Amino acid sequence: MMYHTDRHTEDHRPITIRLTHPTDSDELRRVAQRDSRFVPEGELLVAIAEGEIRAAISLTSGEVIADPFHQTTELVRMLGLRRAEMLREIPGRRRRLRRLRLASG
Repeated sequence: MMYHTDRHTEDHRPITIRLTHPTDSDELRRVAQRDSRFVPEGELLVAIAEGEIRAAISLTSGEVIADPFHQTTELVRMLGLRRAEMLREIPGRRRRLRRLRLASG
């Protein structure tokens, strides 16, 4: 997914959205530290720009971390949209997550 704007040329660089790999842990900790947060629990989707993880979202909770030293608003929005698509694609997962949210809140 890529959104084009008239802002700057660097806004047109490719973005990769994927599930995390075990080798992403150091980079996720770096982003979380910069965001003054902890790495979210569970399976994560990440947005990669210029070869770096810039933002991540938990598939379970929807909790987000994002690198405050870069423009990440659109990346976080794309991660949220992809998370919603994935939850619709996985039968039973959405209902299970909704039950967990209702039970905890």
